[in-house]
Amino acid sequence: MQSESQPGSGGDPLPTGADTMSPAMRDMQAYPRYLFRCVQRYLGDRVWEIGVGYGTYTAMLREIDRQVLATDIDPACLDAVRNRFVDDDAVRAEIVDLTDEASVRAIADFRADSIVCFNVLEHIEDDIAALRWMKDAVAPHAMLALIVPAHQWLFGKMDSEAGHFRRYSRRRAAEALRAAGWIVHRTRYLNMTGAAGWWYHNRCRNDAGLADDSVNRQMRSADRWLPRLARVTDPLFGFITGLSVMAIGKARPD
Repeated sequence: MQSESQPGSGGDPLPTGADTMSPAMRDMQAYPRYLFRCVQRYLGDRVWEIGVGYGTYTAMLREIDRQVLATDIDPACLDAVRNRFVDDDAVRAEIVDLTDEASVRAIADFRADSIVCFNVLEHIEDDIAALRWMKDAVAPHAMLALIVPAHQWLFGKMDSEAGHFRRYSRRRAAEALRAAGWIVHRTRYLNMTGAAGWWYHNRCRNDAGLADDSVNRQMRSADRWLPRLARVTDPLFGFITGLSVMAIGKARPD
């Protein structure tokens, strides 16, 4: 098993924006929509989206008429979102750095009643502090929809290239939420089939990186059929294994 990496060690800067993602992710729509539907029921009217990436989830939030605070650490990602939604007053785009408490607290005026944070927390060295600051910056009864990569034993080259500090178990995700003051509503694993693919490329091949052609071809292909399979396997294996952990937290009790 690989121990936790230290992204950016040796003076190298941490990757941000597109550098943290496989190129195929720009083209994927069906699987991101599946993940979104897994958390949609927990979202209120004013959603703080952490890590906008290519704007995929920003668009989905607008499709269901949510007010969106779209945040990222990468100015290029935010510029792309601003250009895409230039005539949409319901989208506000801001730089927020989860490693800087003042940066997080600066958006408290949005009064978010829910947070979408997909595949971001693993990039933050002090994840508990970031979760605590997030809780303090939202409305009292806000919900957090968190998705993070699963299982430290899956950690490999692609994690290191993406700047991941860790992968999570259901237990570890829940412990981090509780340590930060969140109430854990539920946790489950998602996408058992994707976990098998990640294991093969990271633990068997060892040389596969984020830009690997075969990895990206398989991701684009899987986008067409994987959501249909996940709808069957996730209810069966959600407490056992998957590529990701979904964790739902509440900022305050009812």
